[in-house]
Amino acid sequence: MSAIRALAEDLASRSDAELRRLLAARPDLVLPPVPDFAALAARASTRVSVQRALESLTAPQLMVLETVVVATDPDAPDGSTATTLKKDIAQATAAAIEPYLEELHALALLRSGPLVRSRRSYFPLEAVADALGPYPAGLGRPLTALARQYPDYGERLLTGLEVLRASGLPIPETASAAEAAQVLTDQLEDLWPAVAESAPEKALALLHKLAGSPVGSAPVASSGASTPISWLLERGLLIRLDANHVELPREVGRAARGNVVVRSLPVTPPAPQLDGVRTTLRDNAAYGALAETLRLVTELLTVIAAGPVTTLRTGGVGVREVRRLADELRVEREQVVWLLELVALARLIVLDPDSSRWMAADAAWPTHERDEQWLRLVHAWLDAERAPALVGGQLRTGSTINALSSEATRTDAPAVRRRTLAAALALTTAGSEAGSAVGYDDGRAAVLDVPPVLERLCWERPRLRRRFSRLVPGILTEMGHLGLLGSGALTELGAAVAEERFDDAVARLREALPEPLTHFMLQADLTAVAPGYLEPRVARELALLATAEGQGPAAVYRFSATSVRRALDEGQDAATIVAFLEKHSATGVPQPLRYLVEDTASRYGSLRVGSAFSYVRSDDDAALTSLLADPAASVLGLVRLAPTVVVAQATPAELSAALRELGYAPALEGGAAPSLALRVPAAPRAPGGASSSSLSSPGARTNPWILTEEDLESQLNVLRGSGRPGAASGTESEPLIGLETLRTAIRTKQAVRLAFADSAGNSSRQVFVPLSVHGGRVRVFDPEKETERVISVHRIMEVETVEGASTDA
Repeated sequence: MSAIRALAEDLASRSDAELRRLLAARPDLVLPPVPDFAALAARASTRVSVQRALESLTAPQLMVLETVVVATDPDAPDGSTATTLKKDIAQATAAAIEPYLEELHALALLRSGPLVRSRRSYFPLEAVADALGPYPAGLGRPLTALARQYPDYGERLLTGLEVLRASGLPIPETASAAEAAQVLTDQLEDLWPAVAESAPEKALALLHKLAGSPVGSAPVASSGASTPISWLLERGLLIRLDANHVELPREVGRAARGNVVVRSLPVTPPAPQLDGVRTTLRDNAAYGALAETLRLVTELLTVIAAGPVTTLRTGGVGVREVRRLADELRVEREQVVWLLELVALARLIVLDPDSSRWMAADAAWPTHERDEQWLRLVHAWLDAERAPALVGGQLRTGSTINALSSEATRTDAPAVRRRTLAAALALTTAGSEAGSAVGYDDGRAAVLDVPPVLERLCWERPRLRRRFSRLVPGILTEMGHLGLLGSGALTELGAAVAEERFDDAVARLREALPEPLTHFMLQADLTAVAPGYLEPRVARELALLATAEGQGPAAVYRFSATSVRRALDEGQDAATIVAFLEKHSATGVPQPLRYLVEDTASRYGSLRVGSAFSYVRSDDDAALTSLLADPAASVLGLVRLAPTVVVAQATPAELSAALRELGYAPALEGGAAPSLALRVPAAPRAPGGASSSSLSSPGARTNPWILTEEDLESQLNVLRGSGRPGAASGTESEPLIGLETLRTAIRTKQAVRLAFADSAGNSSRQVFVPLSVHGGRVRVFDPEKETERVISVHRIMEVETVEGASTDA
């Protein structure tokens, strides 16, 4: 029976509860919905779906699955059981292995076979072996496969057996490379003690090294001197792939491991010894970093409102703009990059498509409470499909990743952040009693460095090791900026966010942060000192009157004629400014500061500056007076500057057309200036070029891979009403069954009858011996013409195994 049809029957025999668990763990199997169990089995057997399922396995689950792939013969009547697998996993019992087999079967990565000695046997899906790659469990390819693929190695095997036989090992005579490979496969376990005893010490050390990583770099030696590699090559225990690389066959690597596939099964997550830090120090560091981030975000938005951020032609923000912002904020450039990414993710700045500049988008941000600001930033950070830490790194092309560029986009970043938070919580609570607060009982919390967090994550999801290695260090740094870590230890805020208890996190933050101040201290040197966090309204007014200097919670502001004029430009006067200072100063208003305000205000306004798009001048004062009195001309925004000059807010062309409609005959001086076309701005874009309409409010982003209860119920109803399980009712399963038949024929060296269409569209049926399937093409041998040919998979309509046909290729 086809393996896909066998899997379909396996799926159909499961209960509704088991199917629900399967579909919840692998929602891609029914997105879009499938019509029957045959289609469900076909989709579960696709490489893409299997790869996604493998990414969800823990380290022990993956090791057991790799052991099943290595130890199971797909053409045998019986599969592998927990009893047969215990000899392949060191120090493991059948009772310890059985739960992992059941979990893998529940995920449809294994299909059930017949009972063997009262235990269920299992077969791996063919796509599982493909997705794991040619080196499952870190072992090389089988001897038989290498001998078939590399004819030179087959000949070397024959001579290698002669060498081993000459050394006194009981090896039967062989006539072909295939026989030699099979003999070595069957007897190597028994022969290995004698082989290891006769091997030179360096050759044995090389074997143990390659047993964990089968492919190694070994250039061909220029001299004919004997080396450990040459000793292994002469005996067929090692194969040379090319001039620079060698590979250790699977059976040899397994023997070098002590005739096991897995040397140790890590059934429990790693529990490293972590340093501790006092929780008071942790909280002080965390809340200080959090307050500083909020202060810098507010200051950055003020700077961007005054001067939008220009982007590069190739996308992103260049070094020059980052340097300008760093000078304005008085921080390092790396921190500016992080802040730019953060405010863009929180939609506090948006990209104007007309000017290609990042503009401030939320004028009300300074008026929000700090806990509200923090929650918005945390939500945006959690759900952001970007990795700010990648900015500044190098691409394969050699170019640098710029801030707010599309190269920093990572769709897997939200999942990695949540997994990092969960791992940090698990490591922190590992040393505490169940149900106790975050931290150790003696008032200390675990310090989380990158290595232990990576170790924990790689145990939970070993297939994502490279992804974790690249993203996790930056994520831990970002957690520190947001107060989720303090002095490297997880805070109560971080624990609440990890468990998505955002209300508790906000309540804890309100308790921890001091009340905002409404006063500051004025000094005679024209400075004001804010001893802590100022109430947003007071801080905004003070920032308008003075220029911030330095950084930190105790900010210093300096008054100058320029800063006072800034307030006058906003419509204030000397009396209003002095009244504000008297109300909020804890030390009174120094006389020098009072003089500065009053003197600057007295000289302010002697010159007036306004805007105008066009003007009208006439020697006839009465004509201009009549024009200004005409109600129809009010829309032009006319203002009289002198008896003979009037300015307008319309362009010269618009003004000229309007005056002609009113019955005047104006003449254009110097030609018409370009008209101003007022346009509605297009939707602002988010970092990476995505439209802002695709970004939703925090927490409202939908996940297309999550199935609702209605989806599950509807799919189960369709499956249960789809007729006999495994029946070929659609087109989804047929191509995969055809490919499976071809691969089985290649493995068993059987001929097949192919029905296919040629390039002209004519259909034909012919017997071939399939040799390989790769990249959407089948390489076959034609016994009649004694030639090889390649047929595209999409042209094949039917595959049928032919019994008794010649397979001499």
